[in-house]
Amino acid sequence: MTENDIGNYSYLIVDDDDFSQEVLANVLTSIGAVRINSAMDGESAIRMARQLRPDFILLDIYMPNTDGWAVLDQLRQVLPQVVVVMVTGSVLPVDFNKSMNQRVDGYCIKPVLPAILSKSLVSARLRRFAGGR
Repeated sequence: MTENDIGNYSYLIVDDDDFSQEVLANVLTSIGAVRINSAMDGESAIRMARQLRPDFILLDIYMPNTDGWAVLDQLRQVLPQVVVVMVTGSVLPVDFNKSMNQRVDGYCIKPVLPAILSKSLVSARLRRFAGGR
């Protein structure tokens, strides 16, 4: 995968904040993504992931009811090969470390610039499939 291939994949944004979803969808669109869906919480994310089988899931950490790490655990059972990138406002090293220890494929801090997201998607996909996770 290269940055030119981003439009060939499908994306599921999981974030409880409408504005964050909209901003992230706009960033994805600006780098060529077309097939973008959104979920407001972990439960709808799992349901939509099963139904849509996206190539990438962009997952917030801090959401009500079920946090991103719990959603990630469920996603790994439902779609073990899906590429998951945490997209969060957290700059805490403990959140980054916990995410990486829980087999996330990438990590971006909001607000995400198009060039950063593009590179993160490419490297996350390479990490997922090259690492045999």
